[in-house]
Amino acid sequence: MTSVTHIGFDVGGTKIFGVVTDHDGAVQRTLREPTPDGAVPLIGALADMTARLGTGSRPVSVGVGMAGLITLDGRVTVSPNLVDVDGADIGSGLGDLLGMPVFLDNEVNCAARWEMSAGAARGVRNGVMVSLGTGIGGAFMLNGEVLRGSGGLAGEPGHMIVEAGGRQCACGRRGCWEVYASGSALDRMAVERLGEACRGPAVTAAAREGEVAALEVLDEFAYWLAIGISNLCILTDPEMVVIGGGLSEDWDLLAPTTDKHMAALLIGRSAESRPSIVPSKAGELSAALGAALGGAQGHSAALGGAQGHSAALGGDSP
Repeated sequence: MTSVTHIGFDVGGTKIFGVVTDHDGAVQRTLREPTPDGAVPLIGALADMTARLGTGSRPVSVGVGMAGLITLDGRVTVSPNLVDVDGADIGSGLGDLLGMPVFLDNEVNCAARWEMSAGAARGVRNGVMVSLGTGIGGAFMLNGEVLRGSGGLAGEPGHMIVEAGGRQCACGRRGCWEVYASGSALDRMAVERLGEACRGPAVTAAAREGEVAALEVLDEFAYWLAIGISNLCILTDPEMVVIGGGLSEDWDLLAPTTDKHMAALLIGRSAESRPSIVPSKAGELSAALGAALGGAQGHSAALGGAQGHSAALGGDSP
């Protein structure tokens, strides 16, 4: 008998990361492809990846987490790090190709749901997730739910202004947090201080070897990261901050300096009362897993809560 599976995608500025999970939520396969420009090519790429991921199984749901501001009805209002997708209805377009409903939300909202269900924030009622990739994404976990806001657009801390009149952001404004504390920002800082050959991965590798100049780059980066995180903590008083995205893989390297700056920036809290800052349990997989989770939940709801899907809605995998 062909196994039932759930497929999830994380659509970022440079890559699409896809996963297929079984009914227990365990990862069966993953797939990574470059993100194409334009809504129609993007929908086509997601349909092709769905077919490849679903080979040998029976996918019953598809979820998509996308970088950008996603309305409650699944429309992309603006996505500064994706090209020519503003205003597109990606979910309906992909659903028409696949012949099934598609769950669509902001990718960090998806990641936060998975972290609360099966990841680092399991059991946390009030938290914040910050995803460090090409840009910065975020999600607010309030009273056990991901905050969507009145129109679905809540949770975009990457576009908080942290330096008035500062550097130009891809969104068109100046001084946004993601210009100073994203993966792209780390690349820029490394190139400015260490030269073209020393971009993000190279600077973290050099820092692990104890190179002073690389450690200074990470200290500057951690300062800007702490500014944004402290602002979010002052607003929401979370139990926990979960760090996701590609840079979560280097959190052990970034944590000491970020904690140092947080101690100076976060007012009214002792070391004991400051929120813990932890990396995502699934790293780069969390957004795609959260998208698969959203699709599985929608499928289960459509079946009237049929049994056999509970583990897919948040097992202990991967």
